[in-house]
Amino acid sequence: MADKNSINQKAEQLQNDLVKWRRKIHKNPELGFEEYGTSKFIAEKLTEFGIEYDRVCETGIVGLIRGGKPGKTLAIRADIDALALTEKNDVSYKSQNKGAMHACGHDGHTAILLGTAKLLSEMKEDLKGNVKLIFQPAEEGPGGAQPMVEAGVMEDPKVDYIIALHINPGIEAGKVGVKEGILLAAPDSFEITVKGKGAHGARPEEGVDPIIIGSQIVIGLQQIKSRETKALNPLVISVGSFHSGEAFNAIPEEAKIAGTVRTFDNKLRKRVKKRIEEVVKNITKAFNADYDYKYDFYYPPAYNDPKVTELMRQVIRDKLGENSLYEIPEPSMGGDDFAYFVQKTPGTYMRLGTKNEKKGITNSLHSPFFNIDEDILKQGVKLFVHGTLKILDEG
Repeated sequence: MADKNSINQKAEQLQNDLVKWRRKIHKNPELGFEEYGTSKFIAEKLTEFGIEYDRVCETGIVGLIRGGKPGKTLAIRADIDALALTEKNDVSYKSQNKGAMHACGHDGHTAILLGTAKLLSEMKEDLKGNVKLIFQPAEEGPGGAQPMVEAGVMEDPKVDYIIALHINPGIEAGKVGVKEGILLAAPDSFEITVKGKGAHGARPEEGVDPIIIGSQIVIGLQQIKSRETKALNPLVISVGSFHSGEAFNAIPEEAKIAGTVRTFDNKLRKRVKKRIEEVVKNITKAFNADYDYKYDFYYPPAYNDPKVTELMRQVIRDKLGENSLYEIPEPSMGGDDFAYFVQKTPGTYMRLGTKNEKKGITNSLHSPFFNIDEDILKQGVKLFVHGTLKILDEG
């Protein structure tokens, strides 16, 4: 089996390819379940590396490296889709697809997993077990993890552990963040339509104003957090959209309100859904209006297994260097459908820092100016390769 220095050296030597692959994907971003070109590229590289693979959920790819020695199976996941966003960076590899951009680092995730696949394929005879390479579509919005799980990607061979990372511009470039326990929230959504009665703006008494009623609802929803929920039980209710009317002097028929609910607790999650409708129902009734209400449960909270997390913490310290370790201080109210994978088997989701003020890499995720410090790509490969060997040997 290759030693620490040998693996690190191979990852360093792979850096030019990692950058090339990442830029190709970045230049040709595709939205959820439309990643046909990206999927084709991944399949071509796996074939080049001599890795067998299957297509799952049309644009998903699952590669399998069968180790030369018996053992368990580790899965590594990378999401491959882009955001519906127009890029504003002035770079040679700028997105060529208007309205689509890799503004969340999935191009980097994919390149890192391809590099990991290449190195692991070269040492497969010494691998104690198997490695599944899950290239997942549609993390941004539609959700590709659950369909992949339902399609059986965690079986045949059965996955015993799973790991993943997300590039993070809030952490210094090259550092790897870890945290056991709850890491990410359940990111649910709701839509409310307030049904009033239109009227002339000069004669409001002849109508039922959905804007005023909708405003009362928006304020009322915050009571659920501030006056009905324990302060130590995290909850976010945010209204992100409020649309009503077209003319300045007319009271409209309807107001449409949409927002998100973020929780770590499934009991609270269900209670909030019920309480939102009760608030909407009672306020609309009090002002002679009606309503429609829709609530969507998205991804569950993401939980990092303590054992797998500790193994990766040891890898970061021992193989990447003590200075590479970043202890994530608290969970995030963001969400990721990686949560569906860790519902099936123990795993951990890490943060790979990309913040580099000297290079101007400081913009947030989902920004049209988002970019990464490409030097972190080789760090991601080192993390995954060393992590694979550690988990298969000791997991």
